[in-house]
Amino acid sequence: MRGMMASVCLVGAACGGDSNGPQVHNVQGSYNYQVPSLRTQGVTCRVHAVMALAQQGTTFDGTYTGALICNADSVSVAGTVVNGRLKGDSVFFDMDNTDWHDVGVLTGTDMAGIVNVRITVNGAPVTLAGNFTATRL
Repeated sequence: MRGMMASVCLVGAACGGDSNGPQVHNVQGSYNYQVPSLRTQGVTCRVHAVMALAQQGTTFDGTYTGALICNADSVSVAGTVVNGRLKGDSVFFDMDNTDWHDVGVLTGTDMAGIVNVRITVNGAPVTLAGNFTATRL
């Protein structure tokens, strides 16, 4: 019986499991964050920024600085990355608050996904959608 249990333990790690457990991706560091096109009716914006992220387990936060260009107007932007979460290969985070929400996938050391943004343009609230990339620097 003992020999049979030892064989079961060797095949599939049934006795004690994998001591490493699931791996958590490391997103700590600096990223070049790009949104080449955010669009809605009559409004087209783009974003380029640098994010600096700090990670604690499966959560992260940080800061960003860059520019938001809507139609012909450019404005400098800076703030905090909040609500950052990792779940497997998926990544979720907001810029300042949930009005700027990113959902993406980690590929190697980079991130890519979709972004939904609620901002005010020319005095009117608009909701824009687009794709983002975040390339580790």
